Amino acid sequence: MKSKKLVTLLLTLVLAIGLLPMSVFAAQRDVAADSKASITINSAVENDKLAAYKVVDLTYNAANNTLTYAWNSAFADYFDGNTTFNSTATTVEEFAKLANDSDDLKKLLAGLPNYIASKSITPVAETVAEGGAATFADLAMGEYFIRPTSTTSVYQLMLQKVEPTVVDGKYVIDDVTFSAKHKEVTVTKTADKTSVTKNEKVTYTITVDIPTYAAQATDKSFYVADLLPDGLTLDTTSIKVQIEGVDVDTAAYTLDTTATTEYTFKLSVDTDKYAASWSANGGKQLVITYTATLHDDNTTAVNDKETNTVTFDYSFYPFVENSHKQKTGTVDVTTFAIKIDKYVYGDNSTKLAGAKFDLYRTATRAEIDAGKSVEIPHTTVKGIKLEGDLTTGTDGAATFAKYEANGTNYDYYLVETQAPSGYNILDNAVKVNFTAEDVARTAGIYTVQVPNKSGIQLPITGGTGTVIFTVIGIALMVGAVVLFVVSRKKAKAKESK
Repeated sequence: MKSKKLVTLLLTLVLAIGLLPMSVFAAQRDVAADSKASITINSAVENDKLAAYKVVDLTYNAANNTLTYAWNSAFADYFDGNTTFNSTATTVEEFAKLANDSDDLKKLLAGLPNYIASKSITPVAETVAEGGAATFADLAMGEYFIRPTSTTSVYQLMLQKVEPTVVDGKYVIDDVTFSAKHKEVTVTKTADKTSVTKNEKVTYTITVDIPTYAAQATDKSFYVADLLPDGLTLDTTSIKVQIEGVDVDTAAYTLDTTATTEYTFKLSVDTDKYAASWSANGGKQLVITYTATLHDDNTTAVNDKETNTVTFDYSFYPFVENSHKQKTGTVDVTTFAIKIDKYVYGDNSTKLAGAKFDLYRTATRAEIDAGKSVEIPHTTVKGIKLEGDLTTGTDGAATFAKYEANGTNYDYYLVETQAPSGYNILDNAVKVNFTAEDVARTAGIYTVQVPNKSGIQLPITGGTGTVIFTVIGIALMVGAVVLFVVSRKKAKAKESK
């Protein structure tokens, strides 16, 4: 029993150890003049590149067990307030008293990135994030300013110390781990349909994360640029800009709708506009919607993707001018075709020319209520006529080009309005429904087989009056034939007598 209790106690102890912060069990070392330690950022994004600059030198005197602090020579001018990047003179002692993440500290450090850039100061260490962490190993004692040099996130200012602490009356040094403040931003582009009919509108939605720029940042600009392919025309009046469903004041941004080779329209926010209207919205989503119309000309083609590209340009480190990164998003719409294959009933190899067809689609409830629909011939279905009088050629083919895959949205109907010579006209409408997957292997063309039977049908056009006169005429002809036969029989009977 005692052994079981001992095992239970040990397991409980192991579990408790596992729940404690790892820093508690980091390997503390006694301090020497040449002591070194590491700084690890445990929230860095994979493949982010970061650099560390030593701004404060720290010296340990083993003889009297004391620490002294001094500005690193590369940064002495900056903290003495002798540059355009910082006019506030600050001693090392005053610097040490500034609270972490305080406005005073942020204000003092805000000009440091541009100072580093202007002086071309070389970092003491560089690293690349792997597995969600970035580590600067073997750093001499001191205080370090850390900044990203390549990332897709928006980073805030970072400052960390490699500094001894007193434990049990003596100085020890430990590795440092902290979480950086940064925000990943994204851009997405969607359309309300994946395929589209000529002269039809497509609604596009752009969603971006508004960058979070600190008040002390230098470059708070960003822009969203959208580029439409030649086959689509932007409706500039349809552009809507919102945050959380609320329209953004047009004074908060600049909208350029003069198309260039780089964009069809561009929404820009400069540093001043950001400070005035966007700072409270950092981290929220900016949503831009608009419509565009598909052309019916040679700029569009069946089964060719019309690719729309959005570019989101932002400052990943707003404390340095022009430290910008771009992210893009794309969305495609495609147009397809409906091809008629006209042939002799029972003989698919004998094609029929001269058949004419109209194309309809089912109407929406709104179109029906607005009185825009008609009854599709040979049906009781309300529809919209899309195109008419398409005639089959000698190959029996006729193609309605540039139409969307209808899927579950609606049905198409083919109505024959003229039969090939010597053949009966169809007395039913041919229902057509297909998806993009149905035409994936046929170059975007959906083929509908429409056979015709030979024979003669009475004309049904021209109203009931025409039909009545036709029937009467046939009846008179039949009566005349009967009378002729009867009279011939009577004449032969008289001659035989």
